[in-house]
Amino acid sequence: MGTIEKRVLGALALGALTAFGIVGCTTESRQTLSDGAPVTEQITAIRVDVPVGGVTLRVEDGAPVSLRREVTYTGRNPGKTHSVENGTLVLGGCSQCGVDYEVVVPRELAVTGGIGTGKISLARVASVDLRGDVGDLKIGSSSGPVRLTTGTGDIEVGLAKPGAVTANASVGKVIVSVPDGAYRIEARSEVGGVETAGVRQDQASANVLDLKSGTGSVTVKPV
Repeated sequence: MGTIEKRVLGALALGALTAFGIVGCTTESRQTLSDGAPVTEQITAIRVDVPVGGVTLRVEDGAPVSLRREVTYTGRNPGKTHSVENGTLVLGGCSQCGVDYEVVVPRELAVTGGIGTGKISLARVASVDLRGDVGDLKIGSSSGPVRLTTGTGDIEVGLAKPGAVTANASVGKVIVSVPDGAYRIEARSEVGGVETAGVRQDQASANVLDLKSGTGSVTVKPV
């Protein structure tokens, strides 16, 4: 991310944190708690619903589902911020706080939802449909379709096998790494370059890479 994008990101992030009472003028001091626990319910998907914070997800084959979190808050202890709804692990937030999650799952899962201000980093997923207002979205490896949208922040995607990606960053870079295969690439940037060298293209391919940046470069590269 360039200097201009970083300044915009910092300003927007500060504004969001202030709006949630995490920084700025307050008579109550900020407090931090860290905790974690296994998730005993059967989990088949994950939904992100975090106003301020972050999510890091990794896969450990055969491991139990578990999560750790760090909560920065003012006022009363927010208590539990996650839940399980019909097999979906919901990572939530709270009023006047920021929540950063570290989640471990035993296999690739579909991840959906959104984050207001903060970074999402997913190591391996079955599919992704996420939106963010301010912050980077990084998908290490997806075996299914990917759809990502962010206001200010970089988008980075890696595909485990040829597939479809839709990614839109208003301010920020878009980088997609793809395995060998044929792709229909529809990449554009209003302010920034587009690079697709080394990737085989076929306008009839079902592997559509629909990538856009308002201010920032767009890059598609082989793994």
